[in-house]
Amino acid sequence: ATQFIQTLWWEGSLYFMLDNNSWAWDLKAIEAKSIPDDAVQLLLEKILHLPTAAQYILQHLACIGSSCHESILILITSQGFPSGSFSVLDFIIEEGLLNKEGAEYKFVHDQIQLAAYSLIPPDKRDCVHLQIGSMILKHASEEKLGSVIFIAADQLNRGTKFIIDEDQKLQLAKLNLRAGEKAMSLGTFWSAVTYLKSGIDLLNNDSWTNMHDLSLQLHSSYAESLYSIGQ
Repeated sequence: ATQFIQTLWWEGSLYFMLDNNSWAWDLKAIEAKSIPDDAVQLLLEKILHLPTAAQYILQHLACIGSSCHESILILITSQGFPSGSFSVLDFIIEEGLLNKEGAEYKFVHDQIQLAAYSLIPPDKRDCVHLQIGSMILKHASEEKLGSVIFIAADQLNRGTKFIIDEDQKLQLAKLNLRAGEKAMSLGTFWSAVTYLKSGIDLLNNDSWTNMHDLSLQLHSSYAESLYSIGQ
């Protein structure tokens, strides 16, 4: 109900009269507007009323997850994001779609993340994930990469079907090995299995000849991770 009232206000069907300090409304416009049963649809309408830059940022944040650390935003705003992204984020917070807790930006509700993500055409989503992962990988220092490796690998793995260059596949396979080994060191073996299997899937048919060491490391670690989860 709150979102519906806010939508009426944005559309001008509900407005405040300064001359008599009271609310007024366009009854015909309100009666003509159906109340969506789906909360996501209401939120989608709200997001579509935002400036294009705000929609763009919300879509990319939704790709990352329910929350995003400021340090990640700095990496992905180094290229491709609208100028003044952080001022736009402040605006989005004022609109009640995001919260900022310390250095963490969080969607106020998972339905908001879902609505923002739905704005990306389904056939474009994996490509956007790939772009985000590529930006993180490009702008993160070697020292920084260790703390964002899971996010980078997750994003890049979503877009592997768009990776044609063999060198890029090799780079991602190595990244998945690092992510898998880190996951194992943290005791998150199911995640390790996922990363290591993704790395193996990126190897070509000649990998045991051309990339023997990498192939051996991936398969050995993968076998160890499977053993750790009882498989």
